Amino acid sequence: MNTITGPELARRMSCGETFVLVDIRTMAEYQNWLLKGQTLSAINVPFYDAREREVNQSLMPQTACVVLVQTDSPSAEKMARLLADKGYEVATLATRDVWTELYTQATIVESAAFTLTQFHRLATGCLSYVLVTAKQALVVDPTRHVNLYLDCVEREHARITHVIDTHVHGDHISGARALLRETSATYHVAHSELRQHELDVKVLSKGTLRIGAVELHTIILDTEGETQGNSLFEVNGRVLFSGNAIAVGEVGIPDLQGNAREWAEKLFNTVLRDIQYLSDETLVLPAHFAAIQAVNSGGYVGALLGDLRLGAQAMAMNKATTMSFSRHPGHFVSTLPKVSDQIRLINAGLGSLDGFNAADLEDGARE
Repeated sequence: MNTITGPELARRMSCGETFVLVDIRTMAEYQNWLLKGQTLSAINVPFYDAREREVNQSLMPQTACVVLVQTDSPSAEKMARLLADKGYEVATLATRDVWTELYTQATIVESAAFTLTQFHRLATGCLSYVLVTAKQALVVDPTRHVNLYLDCVEREHARITHVIDTHVHGDHISGARALLRETSATYHVAHSELRQHELDVKVLSKGTLRIGAVELHTIILDTEGETQGNSLFEVNGRVLFSGNAIAVGEVGIPDLQGNAREWAEKLFNTVLRDIQYLSDETLVLPAHFAAIQAVNSGGYVGALLGDLRLGAQAMAMNKATTMSFSRHPGHFVSTLPKVSDQIRLINAGLGSLDGFNAADLEDGARE
């Protein structure tokens, strides 16, 4: 069997190649870490359910990849032969880690004042950002794979001076500690929600932080989510890092702990009232995305605040829709298992990774 690496798959997708991935793991494994991509669609055909009629032209119109955890699996070999006999180009994606640690990135803003890059962690839906201004770099909501950000700022001939978490994450290990070990950056949080003692944390209050040619305005909300506080950060009146306070492209985000009613009401209040002074042209950039359809034609996840306001107004006017959303969180909002509590403790400085495997914790948070 031919094999394809995660980076190679991402590179070919970025060049416009389309793929249909035939995922022959069990349904539970398939749902636990989904494969996502702008030119990629995935179908779940567990090998024990595979039949001649399930592997046909209507399911796989173009290139097919057989996706397995182990490349030496007899099931993979049998499925590969079946597809090859039908005339498809077949390859296997070798290991789980190849995909769960794969990121793509997109440049959102290139201006005289700053450049802004968004990083997508495809398997988990986590979004993080690097903003470079006057040779200084701000990293927002970093994941634990910090070489991404270090390499990015090196290419920009800058240095990381500031790191921000918009909230205490419960679905992944924050990369803030690792970045502080590698740089002389200042770690910023808001609302005193993070009580880190061994690190130098600067607790932000409402106001403005100046970084290079950028004015970063802190907005603190009392929103429901994986913590009781959520902070937003406005950049030069153009960009809003919304954390989990405002979702883009879908209403489900992975760390709301089932508080759908409260969050729905606060979402309307946030968009329509709390940040009413912001321009409709402000670009809202969230901390997570749930579906690959949220990625826009520019290759990133984001939406104009004016469009989100129109959507919130429409839902607010339709009481039936709003009540349906509030009363049926299972249809819209995914909840986190117990392991997310351990992740939050680690990210809040009240626990450590000693005795834990970061990858296993993050896998458990998606089960």
